[in-house]
Amino acid sequence: MERAISLAQNGESLEGCLIIEIFAGSARVTACLKQLGMKSSFGVDKIRSKNVMSSVVLSDLTTREGEELLMNWLSMPNVVGIFLAPPCGSASRARQIPLKRKFGRRRSGPRPLRSDQFPNGIPNLNPSELSRVSLANKLYHLTAKLVKWADEHGVIFVVENPQFSLFWATSFWTEVAHLAMYSIFHSCQYG
Repeated sequence: MERAISLAQNGESLEGCLIIEIFAGSARVTACLKQLGMKSSFGVDKIRSKNVMSSVVLSDLTTREGEELLMNWLSMPNVVGIFLAPPCGSASRARQIPLKRKFGRRRSGPRPLRSDQFPNGIPNLNPSELSRVSLANKLYHLTAKLVKWADEHGVIFVVENPQFSLFWATSFWTEVAHLAMYSIFHSCQYG
């Protein structure tokens, strides 16, 4: 990381520096990093988004093999940072908002899978919901593991999730929350 900061301060090329975008989705962060000169940067995700904007390596990070492959990439000496955007669907507070009535009938939306009291997953989930929460929790556990790794190796890390997401209340995040600085970034700030 010190190498990247020194290069940037001296106006030198960041071409040899690498940031890995984990849970990349459309890989917009990777695309921006490449525009800034970090040509080796790449994204990692389980599926290739139809709106992908840059290179994404496919790897299922819920598996031991996928995690080992990621850790091998992170061992490269030119890795200066990681950007993580763990999935937030099961942790969304939007699930708690009732849908508006349409044509006089009440419509129910997806039911909450987590709560303030049970941020790791509410009791009595049906098998499909439990599977969804369990897979997300595996990725939340991996996120915490990667934050610890980054802290131990002097690598910068960014973890992105909606401000009021229940992700921030999970046991996985609260275990590493003290390692992070926080900022609220609104989508309109993209310009």
